[in-house]
Amino acid sequence: MLVQTSEAPVKAKKPIKKPRKKPQSTAVPAAGIWETPGELSVDEWFELNSRDDGGRYELIDGSLIVSPAPSAQHQWIGDRLRRFLEDAAPEELMVVTGTGLLLDSRPGVIPDVMVVERKPIRDGAQVVDPEWAHLVVEIVSRSTTAVDRIVKPVKYAEAGIPHFWRVEMKPFRGQGADELPVIFTYALDENDGYQLIHRVATGTTVDLTEPFAFRVDPEALSRI
Repeated sequence: MLVQTSEAPVKAKKPIKKPRKKPQSTAVPAAGIWETPGELSVDEWFELNSRDDGGRYELIDGSLIVSPAPSAQHQWIGDRLRRFLEDAAPEELMVVTGTGLLLDSRPGVIPDVMVVERKPIRDGAQVVDPEWAHLVVEIVSRSTTAVDRIVKPVKYAEAGIPHFWRVEMKPFRGQGADELPVIFTYALDENDGYQLIHRVATGTTVDLTEPFAFRVDPEALSRI
């Protein structure tokens, strides 16, 4: 504090408060720019994910999770799986990638692949309600391992999504002699939790009947 002094007593001047400089922008926006403090609207979520940094911005239980852009291998597997599922899906279903999924009716996550009902998307829906989702797929990345294996499956099960698949494309604990990639398929059980149905390693195939007839072939996904 600066105070003017002299031999004669004088009253201290009030300190001059300098305006604080606004913090420089970072990869994650300050909460103050959001219309609703502490919570993103769907439009703000869209804006966040429209950045040119290639990152993926997801919210789970109010926590913002920022992931780097997927690798080329990750994208290749996701695109191949989308194509194979689309070829097998019935007319009333469609397969999407890079599309937002609401959780608790609020901005949520962006699964790698989703099988959803076609009608709401045709009618103009920009994000997916869990009630329309029949299958969600996560392709595990090093940067999102715990989220893809543990956190997201719990949220998907809580949302009532009937089927969840996890694709492991990097060496993992418990891999054993399985060749990569390995696909784990889960279905909701009577306790509303996911039960492992199949573990399919490269070199093997499994024919599924749910959510529709589909042959799981990990080798075909990774073939370049």
